[in-house]
Amino acid sequence: MFSFISSNLLNTGRQMALPLPLFMLLAAPAARAQISTEAEELSVYPNPAHIRATVQVPVVPGATRATVTLTDGQGTVVFEQPVSLMAAGGKAEVPLLGRKPGLYRVVVQAGDQRMVRTLTVE
Repeated sequence: MFSFISSNLLNTGRQMALPLPLFMLLAAPAARAQISTEAEELSVYPNPAHIRATVQVPVVPGATRATVTLTDGQGTVVFEQPVSLMAAGGKAEVPLLGRKPGLYRVVVQAGDQRMVRTLTVE
C-alpha cells in the first residue's frame, strides 16, 4: 500500500492512504502521458491477429538491440525474440498458431526504454 500527504491535509498533519489499485488508477493518465511520446511508433499488426503478428520497433537512440516478449494473461512469457535495430528500427514476426484466443501483452525493451502494447488473438 502506498501513502501520501494530501495538500489540504498538510496543515492537519494527517496522512491519507490509498490502496495500490486506486493509486495506479489515479496515476495512470500521468504515466500514459509520459510514455505516449516515446512509444508512438511502436506498432503491432494486425490486431486482432490469428496466425502471426508483426511488431515494428521504432528507432531508440543509443540502442542497437531490442527484445520483443509476448506474455499471456497470467504474465507467462510465451514468446521472446531479440531484434537488431537498424537506422529505421526493427521488426519481429510473432507466431500465434496454437495460442489460445485472448489478450496478450507485447513488451519491447530497448536500452532503458520499455514499450507495451496489447494484442488480441482470435
